[in-house]
Amino acid sequence: MATRDADVELRHDEPNLARLNLVLAPNRTDLYEWTKQLTLDALGGIHITCTAPRNSLVPHGVDNDILLGLVNAAVLQGLPEDDTVRVTSRELLRLSGITPSARAYEKLRESLRRLQYTAYDVIDSWYDGSKHRWRTMSFSLIVKHSAEDNTADVTNLGQWRAQTVLAIKLDDGVIKNIRAGHILPLNFELLAQLTQPLTRNLFRTLSFQRQGGGQPVLAYSVPLGVWASHLGMQEMRPDTVMRALQPAHVELKATGFLRDVTYQGRGKSRVVHYTFGQVDATAPDPEAAALLARYGVSGGRTLLLAQSHGLQAVKRAVGVLEALLRTEYRTKIRNKAGILTDILEQPHKYDTLLTQAEGRQSSTPAARHSAAQPPSDADAPVAVRDTAAAHIILMGTYDQPTERREIRDRVSALYVGGRVTTLDLIGLLGKSTAEAQAVVAQWTA
Repeated sequence: MATRDADVELRHDEPNLARLNLVLAPNRTDLYEWTKQLTLDALGGIHITCTAPRNSLVPHGVDNDILLGLVNAAVLQGLPEDDTVRVTSRELLRLSGITPSARAYEKLRESLRRLQYTAYDVIDSWYDGSKHRWRTMSFSLIVKHSAEDNTADVTNLGQWRAQTVLAIKLDDGVIKNIRAGHILPLNFELLAQLTQPLTRNLFRTLSFQRQGGGQPVLAYSVPLGVWASHLGMQEMRPDTVMRALQPAHVELKATGFLRDVTYQGRGKSRVVHYTFGQVDATAPDPEAAALLARYGVSGGRTLLLAQSHGLQAVKRAVGVLEALLRTEYRTKIRNKAGILTDILEQPHKYDTLLTQAEGRQSSTPAARHSAAQPPSDADAPVAVRDTAAAHIILMGTYDQPTERREIRDRVSALYVGGRVTTLDLIGLLGKSTAEAQAVVAQWTA
């Protein structure tokens, strides 16, 4: 399934991958296994053992970018039920921020093999977002992958190219967490400016420390020795680690992600202190995502729409959909999820449709039924202006406390009496009690 251009502007990360840093940051390594046991934050210790197969190396460098590309492909494709991402080589490189080339396709092949055949043992450090607890897990990031050429060109048989179609099954623990909404937003515009795998790795890891705990923080401090081990620079001297990190720090400061980087102390007691720039990327609102899922929007798509549009826009779109479902236009709605997505992307189009649909229905006999006298034929058009319709469109946002319930009852009466429109009613979604009271006062003046 191809990804849409508009969707590529939004990037996401699975928080465990960002926090645990399962791929070594350096571009080169000679390691076939590693172990780290350390503490980075208040969430607890990290204990991981990584083992590559014989005659192979552990994932490192650009493998981190490929892994991020796979996570985003899964989200953009709606989190396929079989946990399998289907993309061309070119699409995956593009999602990974890598310029396609013959060499890049070969490197992609090598990267996927490392991610598939390397085993990880994570002890009490993997957060299960669906059950909200820490787990011990043994897994490979990729369960299996296959490649198929869909061209008639038989030259260089077996060599990957732009059109090579890949089917890559990800570990179900990663996909399950994303389905549960355990996801970290990333600023794609900023990410695209970063030129080196080490810088992008540092960006992902620091992004978690910046906002992975919920509320964004202004700064983060960590012992340099612990930081070096976490990034995969275990054997380096402190001054060598500082020199290796300097270009990445310069680049992250140039983009505005970091405001400053300072060091305190000497030798093994040295601490690196990061001060972050202004907060930008925002997490998807869980209530907005839940609303979209209720109407059949797929898991990955709910996260994208919730993040890009926000809760109030989603509530408004649901209100418009519910109003349309109570008009004759409902016979044209075959796919609620598709219509809801379209309402979010083209709200003015559906405002017009709703106004027209209500205008037509007001002249039908069914529309003159009151809430106390519903149509006897279950297939007859549903009356728009009844109390039940008003309550549905207000989505329970005015049911509690007493002051808001009084507003709901007054507005419902105005709605049934034809003194306010459905769009007026929808406009109350997201307003505070005082704002809503002021609006209702204007309507009754």
